[in-house]
Amino acid sequence: MTTFDETQSMLRDSVQDFLKRKPAPARVRRLREQSVPFDRAVWQDMAEAGWLGVLVPEALGGHGLGPAEAMVIAAELGHGLVPEPFVASGLLVVQALVPLAPDCARARQLLEHVCAGRTLCALAWQEAAGAPDLGATQLLAQRQGDGWMLRGAQKRFVPLAGAADGFLVYALHEGAPALFWIASGTKGLSVLNTRTVDGTDFGALDFADATLPADALVAAGDGVRSAVAQAIELARLASAFELVGVAERALKDTVAYTSQRIQFGKPIASFQALQHRMVDMWIQCQLARASAENALLDWDRATDPALRTQSLRAARARAGSAALLVGKAAIHLHGGMGIADETDIGLCLKRALTLSAWLGNPLWQRGQFLDALQTTGRTRAATGNGGPATVDAADVDDLPDDQFRHVLADWIAANYPPEKRFMKKRAYYADIADWYQALSKKGWLAPSWPRSHGGMGLSPTKQVIYAEEMARHGCARIPDHGLAIGKLLLMHGTPEQISHHLPRVLSGETMWCQGYSEPNAGSDLANLRTRADRDGDDLVVNGQKIWTTLGPGADWMFALVRTSNSESAKQRGITFLLIDLKTPGVKVRPIVNLKGEGEFSEVFFDNVRVPVANVVGRIDDGWNVANSFLREERIFFGTPRQCEGALAQLDRLAEATHALEQADFRDRYAQLVLDVRDLKSAFELFMGRLRGGEELGPDVSYLKVWGTETYQRIADELVQLAGDQGAQMDDVVIDGIATDVMGQYLDSRMPAIFGGSNEIQRNILAKQILALPSGNPRA
Repeated sequence: MTTFDETQSMLRDSVQDFLKRKPAPARVRRLREQSVPFDRAVWQDMAEAGWLGVLVPEALGGHGLGPAEAMVIAAELGHGLVPEPFVASGLLVVQALVPLAPDCARARQLLEHVCAGRTLCALAWQEAAGAPDLGATQLLAQRQGDGWMLRGAQKRFVPLAGAADGFLVYALHEGAPALFWIASGTKGLSVLNTRTVDGTDFGALDFADATLPADALVAAGDGVRSAVAQAIELARLASAFELVGVAERALKDTVAYTSQRIQFGKPIASFQALQHRMVDMWIQCQLARASAENALLDWDRATDPALRTQSLRAARARAGSAALLVGKAAIHLHGGMGIADETDIGLCLKRALTLSAWLGNPLWQRGQFLDALQTTGRTRAATGNGGPATVDAADVDDLPDDQFRHVLADWIAANYPPEKRFMKKRAYYADIADWYQALSKKGWLAPSWPRSHGGMGLSPTKQVIYAEEMARHGCARIPDHGLAIGKLLLMHGTPEQISHHLPRVLSGETMWCQGYSEPNAGSDLANLRTRADRDGDDLVVNGQKIWTTLGPGADWMFALVRTSNSESAKQRGITFLLIDLKTPGVKVRPIVNLKGEGEFSEVFFDNVRVPVANVVGRIDDGWNVANSFLREERIFFGTPRQCEGALAQLDRLAEATHALEQADFRDRYAQLVLDVRDLKSAFELFMGRLRGGEELGPDVSYLKVWGTETYQRIADELVQLAGDQGAQMDDVVIDGIATDVMGQYLDSRMPAIFGGSNEIQRNILAKQILALPSGNPRA
């Protein structure tokens, strides 16, 4: 999904060429046997390539590039398993010096030496385990004659301290932040090194007996804290990209190994169980990269520092946990070779362990994220917050995102029937007609339709906000198959079909349902048997559809029917047809679901005559029409709305039970919030591609997998948190707060099945994205 401009592409290619000339795995094995695990010649080569100065302005002798270019380097070095401290001794140190250099000759000199590779410098700022925050600083700098003394605390977790030529040490002088340069050979400085699992090391610095010269002070004042804090944040972002590279390397090696490893006469990558595990690894890589790229965008565009920090925490949490998950799975899928040191896959896990622990591990990142979330709120309060009271429907897409959220929330709060908040069943039109009509009259019924056809024409980001606010206010999901067929007709329908059907959807005159699944053609839609035979200007339909959502309340159905048989491919000979359910010969029989509701139905067709004019696209070409809809349907099942609705219920139950005071629940809750956050980022990405006219590929299947399974995880947590009342069909009421626990739980079982089960989606991803082999034996 990543796209690069010309500069970034050239930079990526140069790093990849460097890795081919200087492969890292052999160097890692060599360096871990040395007392100082560092190769100065390789570091010098990296400096001469210009990587250390990528963020340095041209006026200070650098390349004047931006964070995006630095992240390209970090991700590629992660993929290469490079042990050199590009982030720790390159980006972190450089970013701390750059803001100080224009007004500080000492900082400029150090910056020049670091970028040239002449000085390996380490930034020493953290003092205690579990406290990777400048606010915990206790090291004090005191004047002693013409020099300085540092007292009060050690500096810990300093990367490659044993190899460093010197240290930039963060301390406080008379309450003000200060930065000192201390050469590694300074008398009285004690460095205690500890090896990490990847063969590198970190050190603890003790200054108890060290006396520093007067010029050891590089800079002091509030600018120092700002520079160092921003450097740490940038290093967290870069290390997230490095972790993404490590995870992607582990996946790539695993796919290659399992594709050539033969067991029982077949490559083991052809075994479905292994394919599904590798697909889950791929999904983690996709989520981690999307989260990291979202944080990079927020680094450049966010005007609110708190928003940028939250994005960084989310990205580091996801990248760290994803790299560890993928690394562990890779070891397992390599079998016995996974635990052999001669296999590089073990280096992936070791590097992931080291990087994920540095600068705050995933548990710490999630905790910090949740602390900030509890302070600011997951979303704004349901009442007004200064947005304009009224805005014309045609203008909302032009509003800034935050103002759009405020306007939408205020209008929902004022207009949604309060007695229908958090409805426990899937709403038919009769249940929700007042709300449907209110949305229609406002012009806010169809967020993704273009304005020219009565929609809101919202951007992908605003569509996510729309879904979030609807879910947060407990708005029932309207019968929305009409909105779906409207979008499909805009892509494939005739002008007559568009002009007839779209206005009737907006007015509520016509309700729609979908006719795809059949008793022997669920996920395998190409096996459908409902026939439509040509008879003059009509198609005569005979057959049966099943699992038709809201069928008993529908007026029309869009269906797939077989119009001819094809020996070469079952997908050929299928036609996409619009069927008026009031036509003679149609019979609808409700199916009661797990909750005891008639949400689904069987629909029978007995010589039902449908005009040929109701064909969408061409006869026998319905599979291509349906495929575009199926991909959008998978986006629909991956929409954040159902997860947001369940999360809103979990919020209510957590408040009632004071569960956020429990450490174990706090982390599980934070993980779920981040899971939904990453789902929203991915959803926005795919919606943006759709809006840009791009045809979605098979990778959209992961959105459905992640969205529906995240929904299930939230519902599972609801049941656990409800305790003794976890199996109660009525609302769980605690301290006057009512939560629909069992409704959410039972509802969450369904989406992972419909629209092609998640197992089918994993099969699609295995074959079409990872290109894993079939079960045919090799010659």
